[in-house]
Amino acid sequence: METSINATRLNAISTLISGLSILLFRNKLTHLFEISDNTPFWVVGGVITVFSLTMFVEVKKQRALALLWIIAQDLMFTLASIIVLIFRPFDISDKGYLLIGLFIIPIVFFIIYQTIGLARMDAKKGTNIKLMSFSRSIKADKSKVWETISDVGNYHEVAPNIDGSEIISGEKVGMVRACSHGKDSWTETCSLWEDEKEYSFEVDTTQADYPYPLKVLRGNWQVHEVTKDETRISMNFEFEYKRSFQNILIHPVMKHQFNKVCKELLDNWQNKLEGE
Repeated sequence: METSINATRLNAISTLISGLSILLFRNKLTHLFEISDNTPFWVVGGVITVFSLTMFVEVKKQRALALLWIIAQDLMFTLASIIVLIFRPFDISDKGYLLIGLFIIPIVFFIIYQTIGLARMDAKKGTNIKLMSFSRSIKADKSKVWETISDVGNYHEVAPNIDGSEIISGEKVGMVRACSHGKDSWTETCSLWEDEKEYSFEVDTTQADYPYPLKVLRGNWQVHEVTKDETRISMNFEFEYKRSFQNILIHPVMKHQFNKVCKELLDNWQNKLEGE
C-alpha cells in the first residue's frame, strides 16, 4: 500500500503544480499555442487542479478502488493526448503539440509507479500472497467467545458472504466443511485447531467448479484474552490470485468487499455475544 500511496502523493503534487501553472500562465500559453482565446486553459487548468485535490483526499483515505480509478483516469487522459498528437485535430502551433507531448511524460511515469504499488498492495514481502487482517475486542470471556466463533458448522449464520455451511467429515484438524453462496459452492479443510486459541481452514481452489479467481485461500481465526471479561477476535486471510493482472484489476474490488464482509461478520459476532 505504501508504494501506491507515495506514487499517488507525488502525482497529486505534480498535478496540482501543473494545474495552477496552466491557470497562472494561461496568457503565455495562449501565445505559444497560437490561439486567440485563453478559455481552454481556464477549463483544463481548473479540471486538473480539482483532480489533484481528489488525489490528496485519497492519499489520506487510502481506498484501493479510488486509487484504481485515479490510474484509469490518468490512463484515459494519456491515451486521449496521444490520439491528439497523432491526428492533430486542432489548429494550434507545433510548440503547442510539443507541450502536450511533454506534459504526458510524467503522467506515464505515475501510471507505471502507481500500478506497481497497486499490484503490491497487501502482499507479503517478496511474494504474491496477499494478507488481510481484522480484529475486534468483545466484552465477553474467552471461553464464551471461542465457543461462538468455533461453531464452524453454522458459520453461515454470521458470515454475510456464506449462505450455507456444513461439516461433511471429520472434526478439528482434517475436518472438511462444505460452503455455498448463491449458486457457487466449495469445500475447505481444517489445517489447524487448538481449543480456546485458534483454528485455520484452507479452501480447495483446485476444484473445476471453484468460482473465484484464487490459486490459494486460507483463513485463521484466533481469540486472545484482554481481561477476564474482554476478548479480542483476530482473523487473518492469505490468498493468491491465479493471474498477475488480477492483483491490479481484481484486488481493489476484492479488498473493498472483504473489508465490508469482515466488518459485518465481526458486528454479528459482537451483537450475538454482547447481546446475550
